[in-house]
Amino acid sequence: METRQQLRQHLFETLIPTPASAWPADGADLLELGLDSLRVMQLLVFVEERLGVNLPDHEVTPERIGSVNALVEWIDASARA
Repeated sequence: METRQQLRQHLFETLIPTPASAWPADGADLLELGLDSLRVMQLLVFVEERLGVNLPDHEVTPERIGSVNALVEWIDASARA
């Protein structure tokens, strides 16, 4: 399963529970949808454990976690580093 799909599944099935038929687009604002600081930390743990990419918590910014698109870009850039 690709990164984007795994990330969407974890976000909208676990962190921001949403019926599959109502999952937002990849550009939707995750902060407005309910991604709070506790869920961000849970997301970072998921990315490290399941995707094998370390996203340091001190590098978290609203721009990096604001949408699925932004998260995938950050994960991909960190994986290449």
